[in-house]
Amino acid sequence: MIQRQNEQFHYIERIEQNVNQRFNSFKHKLEQDILKTKDPLKAQKIIEVEQAFLHIPYYDLIQEKRIGQGGFADVYRGKWLSRSQEVAIKVIRFQPLDDKVKSEIVNEISTMYRIHYNHILNIFGACMETEKYALVVEYMSHGSLHDVLMEKTMQLTWPYRYSVAIQMTKGINYLHKLSKSIIHRNIKSLNILITKNEEHSLVKVADCGLAKIRYETSRQSSNCPSVGTIPWKAPELLKMGKHTEASDVYALGIVLWELATLCEPYDDTDISVFCAFVLRGDRLDIPPDVPSSLAELISRAWAQESQKRPTCQQLLSWLEDISTEILVNEKLEAAATIATKKVEATSKETPSPQRPRKSASPIRLNEKEIATATASVAPNISANAKWAKKGVTIAEGHGEGSAMDQLNDLFGLFVDVDQTIIIANFVAGGKGQGNRLDALNDPTDVLVDKETDSLIICDRGNRRVARWSRYTSTIQGEILIDNLDCYGLPMDDQRYLYISDTRKHEVKRYQSRDNNGTLVAGGNSEGANLNQLNCPIDNHRVLKWNKGAKEGIVIAGGQGEGNAQAKLCFPQGLFVDTLGNLYVTDEGNHRVMRWPQGAKRGTINVGRNSRGVGTNQFNWPRGLTLDRYGNLYVVDCMNCRVQRFSFLSNKSN
Repeated sequence: MIQRQNEQFHYIERIEQNVNQRFNSFKHKLEQDILKTKDPLKAQKIIEVEQAFLHIPYYDLIQEKRIGQGGFADVYRGKWLSRSQEVAIKVIRFQPLDDKVKSEIVNEISTMYRIHYNHILNIFGACMETEKYALVVEYMSHGSLHDVLMEKTMQLTWPYRYSVAIQMTKGINYLHKLSKSIIHRNIKSLNILITKNEEHSLVKVADCGLAKIRYETSRQSSNCPSVGTIPWKAPELLKMGKHTEASDVYALGIVLWELATLCEPYDDTDISVFCAFVLRGDRLDIPPDVPSSLAELISRAWAQESQKRPTCQQLLSWLEDISTEILVNEKLEAAATIATKKVEATSKETPSPQRPRKSASPIRLNEKEIATATASVAPNISANAKWAKKGVTIAEGHGEGSAMDQLNDLFGLFVDVDQTIIIANFVAGGKGQGNRLDALNDPTDVLVDKETDSLIICDRGNRRVARWSRYTSTIQGEILIDNLDCYGLPMDDQRYLYISDTRKHEVKRYQSRDNNGTLVAGGNSEGANLNQLNCPIDNHRVLKWNKGAKEGIVIAGGQGEGNAQAKLCFPQGLFVDTLGNLYVTDEGNHRVMRWPQGAKRGTINVGRNSRGVGTNQFNWPRGLTLDRYGNLYVVDCMNCRVQRFSFLSNKSN
């Protein structure tokens, strides 16, 4: 009976406390509005703070169950009422702040508020009221990596662990590579958060760039919040050294050890013992069942001397190499099973011979220069190489339509290193045709930008190039370049985009968000001279433009429209392998041709059987690419499918 009365009393007490806090929140908002009308000087300061980031009043939040406690905040699951959105509310343990400290904290929050990256936890806004300081951030349903490892409620396969490792490293690497780099200073498994994103787990790094907030809470608190961070501290930090990118890498090494061993670092170890252990160069044991490549990577990351540690970018590259090997092996095993199934040609009525709208697939540089755009370099392919005569439909051919098992008006495609195939059809958006940021209009080409984990899309109908997040539940894209009639979209290893403008008959090279670009081909109006382009596919030729050249060199076609082996008819997708062999989708002739370097005529790879729906036929082919194993992928536009032709051998038999 007494226990029940106590519970009721505490329940009523919490309600009263919540009502008072909401009342104070309304009161604070009203006072600020009054100050803005009466005191111009204070009004200016209030406006400056309000413009730094989105201010969310406490009365617009519902604070529910506490889900965590960190060095500077208590974390609650909650609701953002005006957005009807589930959020996490980090209530910061501040006493009232003076103007100088408040200004520094506002700047800190403002910086992180403007950072939007797949693997950095989004800050939606903050509450900066006199008695309530709180950050409003994304809610991550699986909690922290530390929770996942300790609770052991999930099956942590090696591919899953590598995925987590890569995603968190991408987040830190992004911070380090900003024009004004940000050092995290507090990397630990408690700050690596995980949520479910469709079929995958999405990993984000939390508490980035909040050094001033951490310092101020520790200064005002009798408890030292750094105690929970000690196991991840680099040796130089234990000697009161400065935080650097290298100390972030050290901390990542400890988190990688946690992922590899599923154990807690230095569990129940006295702080003085831990410090002595680390300062003399000793490290945690790496069990023999941890893959040797990962064990070596961890050892490098937590090297005693900071200058001997890899950069975050190097760490990321090594992790991706290890992970890719695992993923590709799994994909190959699955593909081998699928390939044993018999593929039967169907007999459909051939569609109307009306030629589809003009398009142009990526104008490619040599393969070495555009490794980032083609995902992986195809193997050395000799002049007498052979491919399967019949293709396998790998993207559904269930006719034209908008259903998820149909394709409609296909253009370019991209094959990632793990054999994932991305097609310019409806790769992003999902809101129908339109010019809003959450819609696309006639997308023609797509590539994966590994640096930002995003799709870069040639949004032809909206005359722009847009970036769409690859792994998050993105609701809209980001415009990179606009006001151009774009087709073709390769990226070189320096992350320059090369885009053909069909109205201006030119190709330009662009840096991110550079609307001007640098002319690299054409630009001398429409024409058939070697210093001119036409659309640029309507001269029925492929030109090679050397760096700085005033005109191009014909390397395929160039003898007018036709179906002879020395001619092309509206060439579309292009690919150049490591030996300089050129692969072209000869759209008007419904075939794919291969032109060895220096050859006067091409050879027909596939599609020598006229237009049709058979597995050895095309109906207006467009985009094409080769994967790292030499398999050929072709977008068969009017048959609403993507075909794969297996690479057989380099032998002549």
